[in-house]
Amino acid sequence: MRTVEAQLDTDEKRHMLRRFFSIHHGNVISQYDEYRRLLQMAMVSGDRPELFSDDYFVDLALWFNLAWMDPDDIAGDDKLAALRAKGRNFTREEVRYVIGRQRFMASGAPHLYHRLERQGQVEIMTVPYYHPILPLLIDGSSARRADPDAVLPERPFAFPEDAQVQLEEAVASHQRAFGVRPRGVWPSEGAVSPEAADAIKNAGLTWFASDEGVLARSLGTELYRDETEALMQPDLLYRPYRLSNGAVAIFRDRVVSDRIGFAYGGMDPGDAVGDLVGKLARARERLPDHGGPWLASIILDGENAWEGYPNNGNDFLRRLYGQLEADDRFETVRISEFLDANPPTAELPGLHSGSWIDQSFRVWIGEQTHLAAWTALETTRSFAQRQWGSLRDMPTNVRQALMVAEGSDWFWWYSSRNSSPEDAVFDALFRANLEVVWWFAGGEPPELVSRSLLDPARTGAVGGAMLPGRS
Repeated sequence: MRTVEAQLDTDEKRHMLRRFFSIHHGNVISQYDEYRRLLQMAMVSGDRPELFSDDYFVDLALWFNLAWMDPDDIAGDDKLAALRAKGRNFTREEVRYVIGRQRFMASGAPHLYHRLERQGQVEIMTVPYYHPILPLLIDGSSARRADPDAVLPERPFAFPEDAQVQLEEAVASHQRAFGVRPRGVWPSEGAVSPEAADAIKNAGLTWFASDEGVLARSLGTELYRDETEALMQPDLLYRPYRLSNGAVAIFRDRVVSDRIGFAYGGMDPGDAVGDLVGKLARARERLPDHGGPWLASIILDGENAWEGYPNNGNDFLRRLYGQLEADDRFETVRISEFLDANPPTAELPGLHSGSWIDQSFRVWIGEQTHLAAWTALETTRSFAQRQWGSLRDMPTNVRQALMVAEGSDWFWWYSSRNSSPEDAVFDALFRANLEVVWWFAGGEPPELVSRSLLDPARTGAVGGAMLPGRS
């Protein structure tokens, strides 16, 4: 591993020019004159690192790492605040200090959450260990339930044990970290199915969450909204549901959640909070007098939204929680405590198989671009089964490599909908995990695993693997 004292080679400098501005330009880079100056210089360089001195790259390394920190954390650290004010001509020692502070802050996050939970301010839920789409591990052909035209491999992935182990590992990790078992789970991407609900229940988890679209499909109805996008039938969404297996499901308000994730960052914090509370208030007025109390669930990717807000979203969040605290129409609750006090009285007649994206699994399976990846995973998983038996009986390195390869994000990036400058890196890393299984068994990875799985038409590459599908 290189240190900050080491001299960078040309490839490393080029990597920095391409990647060290990967943060919101308007809300972050433009707030710092010197960081903006570095960006402007990079934009006119034509991807030629030889035009810059070593000092440029030292400054760039510091700014990239400093800019990812919360502004409040910078202001609370005299040395970080001084570096922000200094702006340029940084030393490698100063870069090392910033990176050290990053690591310190990250290491303290679990302790902070643990303390907040002990104080009754938050409830920590879990997620399947390596973030797989549970229904697709259990039976990949379940994708056809919401997407009858999904293009699937000849032999769909179907290893229910793997979904169970991903949940069990999540529960065990949570207990090691926080000293208690989690009660709730957010299935990766809100992806659920009846079989996934059974796996969640078997893992000892009490409740799970998904999207309002999954609820609507499960009920065979549609959720309507008024001209302000407030719910017209809040009594359908703002309540927990009991499943026939005894599990409990809650469903997020998609509009409110997505406006936090994608819209409110461009608004004045007061206007944004007013819009959010207004939607909840109008929906609340439509709730019947009987059947409560009611539960409005706001669920979004916890880390993705705030880069799109000025000041890392701090102004919006302070305004939001301050208003909720002052408004006696609403009360913030911990879900498990709410469920203990208000067991669900409504039973869901059936559970739709889908995710919070289009109520299907199409972004992870079902396209021609997914075929090679799912086939490579299934081929490798079946090979491991023949070699060692069940997933639980496999050597630790093999089990971990397979579980990592089952994660959702590999298939997200193989989708025709999504692409990034790192597509080739993701492809190589996915296949590297599969190769571990073959090498550990003393075998040679098949060509399907050893060659790029990316669509040549998409990347311009030559020799990528594409497979025929079963329509």
